[in-house]
Amino acid sequence: MANRIEINNDLRPAYYDDFRCLAAGCRYSCCKGWRISFNKKDYLSLKRQEGSEEFNARMDHGLRRIRKGPLTDIHFGEFDMDGGVCPLLREDCLCDLQVEKGHGALPEVCRVFPRSKAYMASGYLERSLSPACEGVLELLWELPEGIEFRSDPLPKADQKFLTFHEGQSLAVFFPHIREWCVDVLQDRRCPLAKRILMMGIALRELADGEEDVAAWLLRARALAERGAEGLPEAEGAAALPLMLSNHFRTLLQLQTAGTEFASVPGDVSRGLDVKGEAGTSRVTISLERYQAARARYEENFRDREYFMENLMVSLFFHLRLPVLSSAEELWKGYVNFCNLYSFYHFMAVMSCREGAAGDKAELYRMMVCASRGLIHNGARQSSLRDEFFANDSATLAHMAILLGG
Repeated sequence: MANRIEINNDLRPAYYDDFRCLAAGCRYSCCKGWRISFNKKDYLSLKRQEGSEEFNARMDHGLRRIRKGPLTDIHFGEFDMDGGVCPLLREDCLCDLQVEKGHGALPEVCRVFPRSKAYMASGYLERSLSPACEGVLELLWELPEGIEFRSDPLPKADQKFLTFHEGQSLAVFFPHIREWCVDVLQDRRCPLAKRILMMGIALRELADGEEDVAAWLLRARALAERGAEGLPEAEGAAALPLMLSNHFRTLLQLQTAGTEFASVPGDVSRGLDVKGEAGTSRVTISLERYQAARARYEENFRDREYFMENLMVSLFFHLRLPVLSSAEELWKGYVNFCNLYSFYHFMAVMSCREGAAGDKAELYRMMVCASRGLIHNGARQSSLRDEFFANDSATLAHMAILLGG
């Protein structure tokens, strides 16, 4: 039997309305270090653009068809990112296309970033912002009371119906399950790592086949009321060497070469006194250096603990979690979220490594590097998540260890 949900409102974090591109003030331009591809419609529109002599030269040499791999309408053309920089980026860090032709002339990928939207089982058109943008991080920094959400009616042309078929029974309860998860993530009665663990304890029941969602919600709310009481310790000290090695290996795989983040792997390597062959299991990392960096991080940002909370709430919403298409996908989504939190925490600690400034600017640098390397690389996320399942490490007990680093 099919269930239909009418979507006639949007849902977004309140800070979404305050986002403005930093333009020339941005240190980590979204016009650098990416593969900027676009669909056939945008490609043909760009081909028709004409302007000043310099602009025409940029377009003639910087726009090309994608001819390798399977051709799709989504990835039909791209900018020639010579040296990792968009050919339309001017010396003043403004876009030549936007300056000459206006915002509407940009391909969709450029008009939209860091924004995202999707029609969801929550019953809303959900709008979110990617933490891969420094401007978004600054908004999260300025929200000590946490994240609120707003909703407004959609224009008639944007309203639609979503249909859920037999076998997607959990999806019908998405609004209630999502609301509980977000509430838990923002419940400051216990540390953030334990809140994420608490969320996993409850979601594990659904992943194990619990079908009475009403009863589940009652137990989940009771669990939240108990707070940290009875939760296993989220302490990963015993597994810390392996965890650090895995995170450092992940960092090396983020393809930072040719970007503002090219020096990050080397900076982290020196900060942790890494020795051995990079990218192999024969790497040794100084636990003392990491623990000292973690102590500095906790001291430097002791009055900004809410920032990591805001980041993870924003990410949970941006990634459209929890995934309720099946019990298996629900748990995969949670494991992925735990791994992302652990890596973000590692990178945040590394902003206070030996020799680093340990300030907000360096924290942002680490956060943007992590976001661009993982949030906008679904294949990399999936690969890291699947390693847990391949190694029989996707259990709640292993997630507790992961959250304790």
